[in-house]
Amino acid sequence: MTALIEPTAYYDDFLDYYKKAQTQQELCNLGIVPHSDSGVGDALMETIELYDVVERKYAGFSQIVNDVFYGWTEKHPYWTKMDAGFHTKERKIVAKRWKKKHDVKTWLYVFLLHRVTGSAINYAKIPSGYHNTLLFDLHECDNIAEMVDVMRSYLKPFYTSIGYQFPAFPKPPEGYKRGGDYYLAEFAPRLVDDLLPYLATKTHTFREIGDWLFDWNVQNGLRKYKFQYAAFIADIADWFPEFVERESPFYYGTNAIECVSYLATPTQRMKKEDFLDAVMVKLMGDTGGFPYNLEDCACDYIRWVENYIKPGGQYDYVDRDNVWNSSSITDHPYGRQKAMLKLELIDSFNSLTVHPSDDYIISRAGISVEEYRERVNRLRGSRPEYSHR
Repeated sequence: MTALIEPTAYYDDFLDYYKKAQTQQELCNLGIVPHSDSGVGDALMETIELYDVVERKYAGFSQIVNDVFYGWTEKHPYWTKMDAGFHTKERKIVAKRWKKKHDVKTWLYVFLLHRVTGSAINYAKIPSGYHNTLLFDLHECDNIAEMVDVMRSYLKPFYTSIGYQFPAFPKPPEGYKRGGDYYLAEFAPRLVDDLLPYLATKTHTFREIGDWLFDWNVQNGLRKYKFQYAAFIADIADWFPEFVERESPFYYGTNAIECVSYLATPTQRMKKEDFLDAVMVKLMGDTGGFPYNLEDCACDYIRWVENYIKPGGQYDYVDRDNVWNSSSITDHPYGRQKAMLKLELIDSFNSLTVHPSDDYIISRAGISVEEYRERVNRLRGSRPEYSHR
C-alpha cells in the first residue's frame, strides 16, 4: 500500500514532531523533567503540556483511567513520579480512593462511562484530564448496578465538552433528566454484558469490535457513536490488550483525517480509507507506533502545526505573539502563525478569546490559502513548501 502514496514535506515534519513528543513523553510525561527543561528546542512544546505524548494511554484524556485502574500501587505507569512526590492533588485523591479490584465487565463499563461523558478533558486546565468526571466518586461501588445508582443521584456536573464531544444520546423518558443518564443506566450495562462474550471468542481487530458495537447500537435504536466508541475500543486495547490486535487499522477522526491528508498524496486513484491506511502503515514502519496511537498523535500534530494554545485558564499568562512551534512548514495557512503577524493580517493574537482555528485569520483578511502561501513565501524569498491536494 505504501507504494501508492507520495510523502510531502509535512510527512518529515510529522516525524520530527513525533520524536520530540516521544522525548517529552519519556522525560516529562512519565518522568520528572519539567517540560521547560526537556531540551526538544520547541517553545510551544516546552510551554504547553499538551504535546508530550505518542501513546493514548498517557494522554490527558486517559490520565484518570490509569488512576482508577491501578490505584496507588507500583503497577501504576506513573509510580516512579508518584512515589517521588511528583503528582497532582487530583491524582493522589483518585488513585488512593480506588482500591477495589473489578471484573473485566465492570472495567468496560467504567471505560465506556468515561468516554461518553467527555473523557474529563479541559485543555485550559493543568492537569487537563480531571474535569467534571464521575470517576472521582465511584470508588466505593462493587459493581455496575451500584455505579448506576451513584450516577442517577449525582449532584455535581460529570459531563464535559471542553475539548471533546458527546454522542447523540437517546431522548430521555420520564425519570431521567438527560439522555446521557438514560444511556448509562439502561443501555451501557447491557452493552458491556453482551460485548464481553464476543471479545472472549478470539483476538479481534479494532474495526471488527467497532462494527460489533455500531451494529449493537443500531439494533437497540441508537446512533452509532463512532467517535466515542473508537476511544472506548482504544481503552480496551490499552488495559486489556489480549482482546485486540493492536497493530490493526484504527478509525480516523476529523482532525486525524486532516493531518493525514497533509502527510502524503496518492499516486493513483484510491478510496479515502485505503489512502489513510496506507499512510498509517508507512508511519507505523517509520515510528514503530501502532495505528490507534498514531491516530491520536496525528490530532496533536495538527494542533501543534496550528500553534494551538487555548486562551484563558492556566495558560492565560502565555504571550501568544511570541510562543511558537519549531515546525519546518512555515507557510501553513491555518491556525495561529508567526507569518500572520509579519504580514499584518492580525495585530495581536493576545486579543483573541478563542484559538483562531482553521482559516479564521486568512478568511477575515479576505485572502485565499494560495494567496496566503504566496505572500509568506515572497516574504521568505523562497518557493512554496507544499501544495495541498
